[in-house]
Amino acid sequence: MKNSLALAALACAACGTVAVRVPVMKPAEINMAPYNSVAIGGMTGNNDRRMTDALEEALVNTQRFTVVDRQHMDKVLRELQLSSTDLADPNAAARLGKVVTAGALIFGDVGDQYREQPSESHYKDDKNVQHTWHVLKGEVNVRATFKIVDVSTGKLIIAKTYEEHREDTNRGLDKRPDPIDRGSLERQARQAVIERFMKAIVPHQEYMYANFQKDGDIPQLEGGIGWAERGDWKKAQDAFNTAAQDAEKNVKLKAAQIAKAYWNLGLSYEYAGDYDKADAMINKAYTMSNDKDMLGELDNIKRLQADAAKLAEQSAASAAGGK
Repeated sequence: MKNSLALAALACAACGTVAVRVPVMKPAEINMAPYNSVAIGGMTGNNDRRMTDALEEALVNTQRFTVVDRQHMDKVLRELQLSSTDLADPNAAARLGKVVTAGALIFGDVGDQYREQPSESHYKDDKNVQHTWHVLKGEVNVRATFKIVDVSTGKLIIAKTYEEHREDTNRGLDKRPDPIDRGSLERQARQAVIERFMKAIVPHQEYMYANFQKDGDIPQLEGGIGWAERGDWKKAQDAFNTAAQDAEKNVKLKAAQIAKAYWNLGLSYEYAGDYDKADAMINKAYTMSNDKDMLGELDNIKRLQADAAKLAEQSAASAAGGK
């Protein structure tokens, strides 16, 4: 009996799934590729300078834009007697476009709120001595609206609002708690807002999990999964294809087991960007197994294919040169 249970446990361990973390490129929500050069008109509101500085740094770090010098921009705005709030007017933006080399202008407004809330609680220890926990909670809320204007036409390209909340709590036993690091909370919230905005205008990398399947009766699947974990999709495809062909010849295997090889092969094509082959292999795996959960992967293939088309469009526009 014990031997039977041990064998069953080994069989289960040899099956199951392996989640492989896969990097994928996501397109920008707005195609900014035609605008190789951008200028920052500034952010109005409290802590506006810090947000403007963070935005400028983020734009430069992408290495996708030429960012017009801020001092030059400030000088031009003064000469044209324009403020950041004036830039919402298409005519004002177009006036600026005549004297600034940038194709697009980014501006907006930002506001942050900070609140501290003290509290305390009491208790007695095992010696009946009363103690007090002093608690100090700090909360920051940052809200920013970013607008991008095509300076040649004054047309508004995008207007996006983001809001981020950060909080921290310090405690002190029978003493005042340490002060809350308000500056750190504000930086965290501000950076989170900037990162969300940058994802809207710049292609970026995200991670997904591909659930590869194992089977003790098809040991070649392990080798293919190993190559998938290293991101070598060609070798993974070769391993899974060999596993599928060998499995087809093995009369002892059930159709649902053979389907695992085709499922893995489909995933390896999917994350290598060969979406037609991925679709065919996942369909074949579903036909052999009737596992309805596999159908959801077909939708994911379509999403990745649509993202790839957008990325290609954005890259092509960028290569053709900006305004």
